[in-house]
Amino acid sequence: MDDAGEGLIADGLAVLRAFERVLGRRYSDRTPDWAQLGFPVVDRGRYAIFPLGVLPLVEGGGPGAVLRLAEPRHALQRACVHFYGGDDFHGELELDRDEGYGRRLAEAGAIAAGPCLWRIEQFGVVLAHSVDRSAGVESLALHLVPGDWVHYRPVNAGTKREASRYRRIVRERDAADVVWSWPIPAAG
Repeated sequence: MDDAGEGLIADGLAVLRAFERVLGRRYSDRTPDWAQLGFPVVDRGRYAIFPLGVLPLVEGGGPGAVLRLAEPRHALQRACVHFYGGDDFHGELELDRDEGYGRRLAEAGAIAAGPCLWRIEQFGVVLAHSVDRSAGVESLALHLVPGDWVHYRPVNAGTKREASRYRRIVRERDAADVVWSWPIPAAG
């Protein structure tokens, strides 16, 4: 294993395969038990963050810092494109860094390459590579969130019920805590 291997916590593709197994048909409309996936998890109820790696920034953490989790991120992106749709030209979506969940990630330090997004059943899978220059670390994580948080599809567009549903989605999404740390603090 190379020097980046020392900061790896979990295999992202293994997390997604376990998620598919646990989700199955019986969980398609409700949130699974995140711990059941068998990987370190920051359980936030309706959504979860699966840490994949944490490493100290090299060369002082300035703008020219070497990002050692970039290659594991690219490898996982390629695997997700292969298994969850798309090709080198399209398939995965790029979150809008100026609004919604993408804005929440950008505020927390997601780097310019941006988080990528795939859909698995009713969930959005966001690969987030972040840099915290004040702490001198970079991190890589999978965020599994309700699909409407990242790509809203109205059920009955134009109705009061749908307007209310949309306001609830926006309220939940905008209150989401996207920040995590390693090691994960014990629940207590």
